[in-house]
Amino acid sequence: MPSTDALQPPLTPAERAIVKSYGGWTQFMTCFGLKPWETEDEEEGKRILETFTANSEEENA
Repeated sequence: MPSTDALQPPLTPAERAIVKSYGGWTQFMTCFGLKPWETEDEEEGKRILETFTANSEEENA
């Protein structure tokens, strides 16, 4: 586990499952060209996760 995975913000169980599918917080962030140690990038990563979670919930409804 990369040390930057420790920078992961609090996540819902659904968000955590998405991050895990990418291999962790660091991998998730780098897949989108984001740096997990930068606050603005962390906020953008969290917004991406929220969108993924919302889309997933709509598909399951």
